[in-house]
Amino acid sequence: MMMQRADQNSSGEILVVEDTPASLKLLSELLGNAGYLVRQAPDGELALWSAQARPPELILLDIRMPGIDGFEVCRRLKADPALSDIPVIFLSAQYDTDDKVRGFQAGAVDFIAKPYQSEEVLARTRAHIHLARAQQALAASNAQLTRTLEELGTARAEIVRSERLAALGALVAGVAHELNTPIGNSVLAASALQDRSSAFFGSMEHGVKRSELERFGADTEHATTLLLRNLHKAADLIECFKQVAVDQTSSQRRSFELATLVDGMAKTLAPSLRAAGAELRVESAGGLAMDSYPGALCQVLTQLTSNALLHAFAQPDSASRPASGAITIRMAADGGAVRLEFEDNGAGFPAGGLARAFEPFNSARMGRSSGLGLHIVHNLVTNVLGGAIELASAPGRTRFAMRLPLHAPALGRASNLW
Repeated sequence: MMMQRADQNSSGEILVVEDTPASLKLLSELLGNAGYLVRQAPDGELALWSAQARPPELILLDIRMPGIDGFEVCRRLKADPALSDIPVIFLSAQYDTDDKVRGFQAGAVDFIAKPYQSEEVLARTRAHIHLARAQQALAASNAQLTRTLEELGTARAEIVRSERLAALGALVAGVAHELNTPIGNSVLAASALQDRSSAFFGSMEHGVKRSELERFGADTEHATTLLLRNLHKAADLIECFKQVAVDQTSSQRRSFELATLVDGMAKTLAPSLRAAGAELRVESAGGLAMDSYPGALCQVLTQLTSNALLHAFAQPDSASRPASGAITIRMAADGGAVRLEFEDNGAGFPAGGLARAFEPFNSARMGRSSGLGLHIVHNLVTNVLGGAIELASAPGRTRFAMRLPLHAPALGRASNLW
């Protein structure tokens, strides 16, 4: 095997496989003078060895050779993943159509007939090297694009997870604050009862009047009633939060009553709303049993509430900001679906903002928000709950209208957005 050296600015590296020395020399000189790095192989065995040792950019391959012919060499090249992309141009003195068919079936990209025409050899060589380089560049770009999309998908999933955890964290903080009142009242009642009991039993050494006993009994009953009422309130709040927390951190499907789910969400969201000077009203219709994904629905309501608190009611310099923020959730049957509306009396969307409301990273407060809230809502409603969502807004009124099937479709590939 001979190899002509070329500098790093060569037009490309070509392996010429030809068993006729004169033809091999002619092609090598022609291509070398045109700026190509040329490697020579006089038979099929050496051609395969040379290609495996260092893959060229193009192979000019004679069909009729002793030993392994060109068809077999081409088939072996195409069977090797490391060599299969190298374009092969067959060299043949034959004009037989069957040879061309066999050549293309073996994986060749073109034919050059003998005797060689210099202009034709150079034109076909240049065209196929440029085409191969373009295909390689495209493959590299596609691979880079795939990696970028995977990285974006991972980053997006992490942001969505962070949004869910942030929403859950806000619920935890709100519920913890809300629990302070019934637990504080219970501690106060228990302390008062303990002091009253200590005083009462201390006075028994000197005798107890009937009136004192009756007063102690009345005080004890009042304290225990207060204790039970506040402990029941705390227990109910914890139970609501526990179910909401389980739903928000789970993607499990289950059957549930919509009004019960929304009422539980309202209780857990109430502390955050009160802290912002807003209130939540629920206009529920009973009997709306759903077989769906409560976690996704809870997250939708949490995101919409957070969006309202951040954007609708948090604009003190806006004349359109309401004196008292109010959110209303309405539910009604709609054939085999439910119509769920989330409406606030806030400032409304800015001019031109409605068209891009559900696009990712579309937020006027990117410093305080990821800009993914409504994008997440849209994906959950459409891709997980199997419904549709519409948005209408004007100063003093913003309404998200959702139509959700009572029986959600099975989750598809798009559910990874959840």
